[in-house]
Amino acid sequence: MTRKLLNLLSLPILCLSLTLGAQDVHFSHIHASPTLLNPSMTGLINGDLRLIANTRSQWQSVTRGYHTAAGAADMKLFTFVNGDVLGGGLQVYTDRAGDVDFKTNLVGGAISYMKSLNGRRGGNYVSFGVQASRVTNGIDINKIVAFDYEPSIQNGADNRINYLDVTAGISWFYTVSKQTNFHLGAAVSHLNRPLVSFFEEQGVTQDLLLYRKLTLHGGGDIQLNRKSSLRPSFIFKDQGPHQEITIGSFWKYKTSNDFRSDHPTSLYFGAWIRWHAERDIAGTDALVAAVRFDYKKTYLTFTFDINVSSLTRVSYGSGGPEFSIVQLLDFNNRSRRPVKVQCPAFSY
Repeated sequence: MTRKLLNLLSLPILCLSLTLGAQDVHFSHIHASPTLLNPSMTGLINGDLRLIANTRSQWQSVTRGYHTAAGAADMKLFTFVNGDVLGGGLQVYTDRAGDVDFKTNLVGGAISYMKSLNGRRGGNYVSFGVQASRVTNGIDINKIVAFDYEPSIQNGADNRINYLDVTAGISWFYTVSKQTNFHLGAAVSHLNRPLVSFFEEQGVTQDLLLYRKLTLHGGGDIQLNRKSSLRPSFIFKDQGPHQEITIGSFWKYKTSNDFRSDHPTSLYFGAWIRWHAERDIAGTDALVAAVRFDYKKTYLTFTFDINVSSLTRVSYGSGGPEFSIVQLLDFNNRSRRPVKVQCPAFSY
C-alpha cells in the first residue's frame, strides 16, 4: 500500500516478476494533500482557488529510496443559491523508487458536489467527489540485476505501461463555530482495478490487478482559548493484505492579535504515530513530527518521519523529510459566489 511495506527484498522481487501489486504514493502530512487523500475534498476552501505543492524523499540511506513530487489545483466552480457548491480540480504527481528507477506518473481531474444540509446558512455539508486519472508506470530494465535466469527479462518486456485509474469519495463536515469544526471522510481508490503488468499475459489473473484501497479519515479543529487550538486527525488505509493507521494532532498558536481574521498568522507543532499490519507482520512503523507556519493565505509545512520499525538497522531511524506549500487565492468575484461558504480549516 505504501513504501513502508516494501522492505529490502520486496523491490527486487517486484522487478524480477515485472508485475505490480500496489504502488500508491505516500505523504505523511495529511492536511497538505487533501485532494490526493479524497476527491470529495476538491473545492473545500475558503477562497476561489487553492494551489498545492508537495515534495518528499524517503529511505535515502536504503539504496536510492523514494522521491515524490505532487501538485494540485482546485476551486469552487459554482455556488448555488441554496448553498450547494460544485468544485473541480487537477492532480499530478511523479514518483521514483529504488535502484531500477521504478516511476509512477499521474495526471487526473476531479469533480465534487457539496450538498448543504442546512441551506444557505452553511456549516453542515456532505461532499461527493470522483477523480479519473491517467497513470504511467515505467522501469529501467537494464538496471535489474538477477542471480537466476529470468525469462520475462531475457525475452524482452515493456518498460512502460499506461492505464486509467478511478477514485471516488464522500466526506462530511460540521462547523460548530468559526474556530471549532469536525469532519469524517471515506474514499475508495482503484475502483476499476486496472491491469498493472509489464508484459503480456495469456489470461488476466487477480494477482495482476491493482488492489482497491479503502481510506477512512477524520478529525477536527478544537479551540482551547483565544490564542490556541488543537487539530487532531487520523487516517486508516486498507489495501489487499496491508493496513495502516496514522493518528495524532497539531497544536496551533495564533501569533497575531487580529482575532477577527479568517486567516491569522499562526504557528503549529504536531506529532503523529503510524502503525502497519500485514498477513505476517505488524507493528509501529514511524513517528511523524511536523511544524507549520501560516501567513495570511500561505501555509508552509515541514514534516519528518522517524523510522522505529525493524528497518532502523539500515535506515538508522531516518524515514524521510517532506515539505509542502498551500496557497489560497481570492478573485473577489462576488457575482459568481452568491452565497459565502465557510469551509473548515482541515481542508488545507
